[in-house]
Amino acid sequence: MDYRLELLNSTDFENLVNTICQKLLGMGMVTFAPGKDGGRDGKFTGTAQNYPSRINPWSGKFIIQAKHTDNPIASCSDSEFESIVVKEIVKLKELKSNGDIDNYLLFTNRKYSGIKGEALCKKIISETGISNAIIIGKGLINDHYLNPNKDIIKQYGLDRFHIPFDFSDEEIKEIILAFKGQLSQIEGALKSEVERIKYNYDRIRIEEKNVKNKLTDEYYQNEILSTSLLDFKKIEEFLGNPINEELKDFYFDIAKELSETITLKRDNFNAFEEVFHFIYKFICDGNSQLKGSKRHVSTFLHYMYFECLIGKK
Repeated sequence: MDYRLELLNSTDFENLVNTICQKLLGMGMVTFAPGKDGGRDGKFTGTAQNYPSRINPWSGKFIIQAKHTDNPIASCSDSEFESIVVKEIVKLKELKSNGDIDNYLLFTNRKYSGIKGEALCKKIISETGISNAIIIGKGLINDHYLNPNKDIIKQYGLDRFHIPFDFSDEEIKEIILAFKGQLSQIEGALKSEVERIKYNYDRIRIEEKNVKNKLTDEYYQNEILSTSLLDFKKIEEFLGNPINEELKDFYFDIAKELSETITLKRDNFNAFEEVFHFIYKFICDGNSQLKGSKRHVSTFLHYMYFECLIGKK
């Protein structure tokens, strides 16, 4: 489960970390208000209830820090993160000299890299002289501290950032890239129909569908009618081309997966355009292959909606 922690702001991430630490260490966990904290977002003194385990817990003076990034593909192996750790070591040395730290827990929503992460922990310990140091990345946060604690997920509204997308985003990327590659040929074949933006569907009126799905008229007018609808005929031609038969199968598989997922998690969103935006971000964030093609992701999603493949009919 990826709860998209990059969508939190840094303050909410700090609060989330402190809540997790109350469960790991104990209710004696003390949090600090935003501002200059001398290298700490929280502290705890005593024997941990459940860290690193109930059988062999750490004890002494704990300092907890949270380092947040809005980059969904950031890693602990990035040079930027190493620079952050180096700066924190200076503060930790002062805390150690004052007798204020034995154990250091650094939480980050970056992907944890085992080799680099271990090297940074050893660097912290060797240069500060503290007993224990650990870097806890987003994988551990999601799998060990959020999934088993649905109360924390609910408290911070993390489920609204998460659709359990075991869905074929790689396949939709392949479809988008193939569509872009064939677009010039499709546009040439459709020059006589460029102005054709009205469709006769054997389905409910689109206005009724929008009401049922809580899609705002502003979004419908500005994003679908004024932008995407002009390309719907191109998608029709693309999917209808015999050379794209396999991609067409991918398209309908993905539409089915999305439809089921949206049905299950629809209550996590308000207006339906939030669903569109979430799926768009899920597919596009950090994907360099889609540079210059991202707009087509929205167009395909809108086309699925228009064709009643996703959303209430």
